[in-house]
Order: sequence, then structure tokens, then C-alpha cells
Amino acid sequence: ATMRVNDLIVSCVQMTAVDGEKEATVQKALALVEQAGRQGARLVILPEVWTGLGFSTETLYKDIAEPIPGPVTDRLGKLAQRYGMYIAGSFYERAPDGRYYNTAPLIGPGGQVEGIYRKTHLFDGPQRPDIKMGMQESAKLAAGNELPVFDTAFGKLGLTICSDLRFPEIYRTLTLKGARIIACVSAFLNPRLDHWEILLRARAVENLVYMIGSGQYDREPKTGIGFVGRSMVVDPWGVILATASDRETCLVAPIDLDFIDEVRFRCPTLAQRRPELYEL
Repeated sequence: ATMRVNDLIVSCVQMTAVDGEKEATVQKALALVEQAGRQGARLVILPEVWTGLGFSTETLYKDIAEPIPGPVTDRLGKLAQRYGMYIAGSFYERAPDGRYYNTAPLIGPGGQVEGIYRKTHLFDGPQRPDIKMGMQESAKLAAGNELPVFDTAFGKLGLTICSDLRFPEIYRTLTLKGARIIACVSAFLNPRLDHWEILLRARAVENLVYMIGSGQYDREPKTGIGFVGRSMVVDPWGVILATASDRETCLVAPIDLDFIDEVRFRCPTLAQRRPELYEL
């Protein structure tokens, strides 16, 4: 029998967002998104806080923040339309209620915002020895309270943000809601490359989904905060299909959507769950 491959070309944008240089940072990101589009990507995943990290001063995040929809989603929308693709990545949202969120909008191929995911598990790491200035996201941002799954032309997609990756319940919930591809948009802190890779692969294996992890890379020059980079695409069997080099780049890889059902057929763990035991 001939192999039938139901390919979707996906891309991770890996870059360094520079505090206080929002326009240059946005232009750099858009150029990488465009590069992905020219290579046929239908789903492009930008990193977390890709319009600016916002940690170099106490209030910079407010200056970087935008409404959604807003100018940045409009610019992404033009590219999404031109290349017929979906784009996601997170940045600071100034919400109608006056609060600020770390939000990943999903832009559809029609150029519109199809929905948003607001980071639910904020990163508070005041005791982390590897972060000189400490980091307390909850001091600035409100947490989201929903775990949406988005309908796309290629099936259901889940979006998560950075420190969410440490909470397996999120990924299981998205999977039970039908997600077949889950993206983790990140600014994952160096030196935790081991955690980044282990957790992306574990989430893929335990849920039998494709995981797409996009990351900021290198050091943010104003704060010296360092990121893992190593954006990667992991198949439902936990195999790393592609990893970005240590540079600013767009990683492009084909994934076979039929392979999800193939793996779930071979390894029916989702059907063997016993939820009555998992009450806690």
C-alpha cells in the first residue's frame, strides 16, 4: 500500500526581543514570520512576550502592552492573509477592564483574531538562584482562567505559554477537549534546557499530540536574562522532528496529521485512563 501523508508545515520563530526597542523587535519578528510563510508554513508559532520582555523597568510592560485586536495583531493579520496561515505567540495585552495579561492571540488565515489564550500559570520565581533580579509575574499581570481549544483548518489546536509547561493537567485538559497539536510559546529560562526538552517530549508522549515549542533565544541585552532557545517540534511518539540552531531563525518542519491517529491506535493510553482515581 502506498503511504498517505497528511502533511502540515509548521514553523517556530526563535528570536531575542529587546526591551525598549519594540518597533525594531516587531519588524524582526514579522520578517521571520514572512520567511516561514515563503517556505509554506501554515502554522507559525512566535515566542512568549515577543514584542518585548518588559523586565528592564518596573512599568515597561505597560508601555509595550496593546489591546487585542490592535496594531500588532493587525500586522500579523496581513501576513496571515497573504500566506494563508495561522499565527500565534504571546505579548502583553492591555485588556478592556484595565488589567494586563500575558496573552497569546490566534490569528487566522482570514487575518482576524480567532480567539485568545491568557497565560493561566504565571511565573513567580523569587527564590530561583539563576534569576538575579527575581521574577514575579503575578505582581504585574492578571492570570487567565480558561483553557480554550481552537478550531482550525487542520484540526483542534491548544495554546499554552512558557511556565504552563510544568503543569501536566493543562495539556491533559486540552487533549481531552480534542486538541491534536499543542503549542507552547516560551521565553524559557537558561540554564533549564534539560527541563524544556524533557517536558515538551513528555507532554507529547502522555497526550499523544504534536508539541510545538517556540522560544526566545540568547540574552535580553537590557536585563541580561538568558533564554534556552532550542525551539522544537515533537511528534506524538516523543520524537524530536526538528530543533532550531542557536541563533535567531525560523524553524520549519512538516508534520503528518494522520500519524496522531496511528500512534493513538498503537498505544491506546488515552482510552485506558481511569478518571475516577484522579480526583485530587
